[in-house]
Amino acid sequence: MIIMTRNLSAAALALAVAVGAAAEGVRSPSMLANTCAGCHGTDGASAGDVMPTIGGMAHGYMYLVLREFKSGARDSTIMGRIAKGYDENELKAIASYLGSKPWVSAPSKTDFRLVRAGKQVHEDKCDTCHEDGGREQDDETPRLAGQWPDYTRVALEECRAKAKRCPPKQMGIRVKDLSDAELEALAHYYASQK
Repeated sequence: MIIMTRNLSAAALALAVAVGAAAEGVRSPSMLANTCAGCHGTDGASAGDVMPTIGGMAHGYMYLVLREFKSGARDSTIMGRIAKGYDENELKAIASYLGSKPWVSAPSKTDFRLVRAGKQVHEDKCDTCHEDGGREQDDETPRLAGQWPDYTRVALEECRAKAKRCPPKQMGIRVKDLSDAELEALAHYYASQK
């Protein structure tokens, strides 16, 4: 009976250690970020035209967006529910991990005429924040260069509809009066900027 109790105790201890180790493994940044791969692709390199590439985004920007999804400050269909499942340290770990990955530009086709028109709109309305053709990024400004054009167009349409309520406010102000054709041109321009 004593041997059986010791064996059960040893088995229970081994199980506890294994579960603890597994739990620690799940908390690793790569494991946390792997949950993003189903929609955003391996290491955040999206393979779909309406799903944004997030690998290589500035980690501060990624963390800001994840916090906004979690709090409900940023509208979403699924991301708010997903983000609520993580604590602040886990959100930071995901953002840092994905931010450390190389940017992979979308392999999308663009229309030269739309690219040229979009460049003009970019220079008139967007270049002060999205410098270098949308390549520059920081903790408040995402990379747009090389993003999927369909995703960019939809994001711009949503921002235009919200106007001043679009985060950040200045973004909504700048796009609120742009036409559908101008938004489409911007999307093609940014997609062309690898």
